Amino acid sequence: MNVRDIASAPVFVAHAAQPLAAAARDMRAHDVGALVVVAEGGTKVKQRPIGIVTDRDIVCGQLVKAADLHCLSVGDVMTPDPLTVAADAGLTEAIVAMSTRGVRRAPVVDDAGELVGIITVDDVLPFVARELGELAQGLDSQTHGGPALKLLEEELSSLFPRSTIREKRS
Repeated sequence: MNVRDIASAPVFVAHAAQPLAAAARDMRAHDVGALVVVAEGGTKVKQRPIGIVTDRDIVCGQLVKAADLHCLSVGDVMTPDPLTVAADAGLTEAIVAMSTRGVRRAPVVDDAGELVGIITVDDVLPFVARELGELAQGLDSQTHGGPALKLLEEELSSLFPRSTIREKRS
């Protein structure tokens, strides 16, 4: 399965010069936790991600800058140069990239680097859970429960390298 199969589209976007209060209103109106910041001058069809602004960025940015929401722009608090994931990337590749960068969301881009969607940890988890469940069932039916747990733990460790997975000892 590729990222394009589960990416959300359309993506709600902002511009760096946009007032932060307007971006916060957009996030609330669309019930999203992030806006992808795109380069000025792009069309609705061709948008190149240059940053991302999350609800957390808004709160922390105000505190760090000691400024009112209405005095700041998106560019003042956004995370520049966001992790982007290729639309044709596999889910495992996307999960590893997001885990490595410590992010929960990533803009999805086509071969030209144009925005085509967004992927979140919440988008990925149901597919990972289903795949792991199917893997465990297959292993259990083949091994009658013996090494299945160990193989499943190895698979989890490769997908989530920062996770602590402990082996049960009897």
